[in-house]
Amino acid sequence: MPLFVHHSFACKPLIKQFNTFMAYGFRLVIYLFLAWLLTACHHLDPNRILLRQLSVVSVPDKLDAGLRMQAFDFVWSTINERYYDPNLNGVNWISVRDQYRPLVVNAPDDDAFWAALDQMAGEMHDGHTRVESPKEAKLHDRSAMVSFGFGLIRHNDELFVDAISPEGDAWWAGVRKGMQLISINGQDAISTLTRLQQNVRNSSTLRARDRVALGKLLQGEPDTQAAMRFQRPDGSEIAAVLTRRVLNSPPRLISRRLPSGYGYIRFNEFKPSLTWPVIEALRGFHDTPGIIIDLRSNPGGALNMVWQIASEFLAEPVVMGRTLTRSGQPVTLFFNTFEILSLEQKADGRGPYAYKGPLAVLVDRNSASGAEMLSSSLQAIGRAQVVGETSCGCLLGFFDYTPIPGGGRLAYSEAGFVLADGQRVEGIGVVPDKPVVVTVEDLQQDRDRILEAAEALLNTQHPPPHVEPIPNPPPDQPS
Repeated sequence: MPLFVHHSFACKPLIKQFNTFMAYGFRLVIYLFLAWLLTACHHLDPNRILLRQLSVVSVPDKLDAGLRMQAFDFVWSTINERYYDPNLNGVNWISVRDQYRPLVVNAPDDDAFWAALDQMAGEMHDGHTRVESPKEAKLHDRSAMVSFGFGLIRHNDELFVDAISPEGDAWWAGVRKGMQLISINGQDAISTLTRLQQNVRNSSTLRARDRVALGKLLQGEPDTQAAMRFQRPDGSEIAAVLTRRVLNSPPRLISRRLPSGYGYIRFNEFKPSLTWPVIEALRGFHDTPGIIIDLRSNPGGALNMVWQIASEFLAEPVVMGRTLTRSGQPVTLFFNTFEILSLEQKADGRGPYAYKGPLAVLVDRNSASGAEMLSSSLQAIGRAQVVGETSCGCLLGFFDYTPIPGGGRLAYSEAGFVLADGQRVEGIGVVPDKPVVVTVEDLQQDRDRILEAAEALLNTQHPPPHVEPIPNPPPDQPS
């Protein structure tokens, strides 16, 4: 996952710093040294990976016209010069600059300015290339979001609740999965969404764009409210005024043996802190007749974690695909001494300790990036079968956020990926071996049809063990 470190270092500012406290007699030597350092910076850190982590940009109370122009030029030129595809996805980026410059610079307020800048980045049709405002960056770094505590899915031009959090207001108002959202602040919900979709930023796929629009339908500042009406399956309604709250979503892992005997593991992001817990959980399932990895709604994260997990299912090293970069060369540091990203993506394997049983991976339309990399690469080499919905189609990579003048930050795609079978996921998605359509009735019954399909698929590859039913505990024991 990206890391933003609040320390300051850059090559060019060193000249000004040294001028402040160095005696005149030493300046010639210092200037010669700094001239070498400025030249060497390109070779030490050609992709500015370290400089990004060590840079800091102050956040002013209000952006003036000069700072807005500086931020605009920075975002446009960085994408122009450093985007992984030298053809810029076929986009006429100069035309985009001319179109958006007046819209961005003349935005009515700072929030609108950052939104317009992100809209411009969206013209790359790439979900990874984006601009975050200072507010958004702060929430992202805390693994937090502003939310009513529920998510939505669109089905036959109606909106239904498909996720609910007990930490949000919606749960305590009685909202449950499968209920239909009728209106927001007196406005028809689906009509409001349709209007938003006309202006929402572009992304890698229509599925990704729809997800952005659904997010905007519910977004707002913390502690603001909205009046909503929901309809239950029996036709009765709930009317409630809900408050947006900051909800945290820290890295978490679910691991258990299912009643069917299969091992089941689910984690909400590819976070380095989860790598070893996930691997330990997988190794604890070596005696099961099959394993299910649930990557639904997993947005991805660290690429190294992807290959460490994949290695648990491979007896020997396997090339999982190749990397596309702007230069066509690996990404390196310190005069090519350290290779940060290889052109050949490989999982090392675990030899005799690898799990050899059948493997199913669950995905949905919100599975993205690292989740798509793991599921598609194992699918491409025939090691896993994928079950669920076609995923986001958002599989590109970037090393870290780049601070933008004015306090926001930019992510731009620095790597593309081609699978071992020559296919690409970006702009397409991971297509399941076993597609499953989740219905409104499934949501209302809280039925997990995708998990059921995965277990049924594993049953065809290995008969499940006989599992004795667990007796009910005595009344005086907690269940």
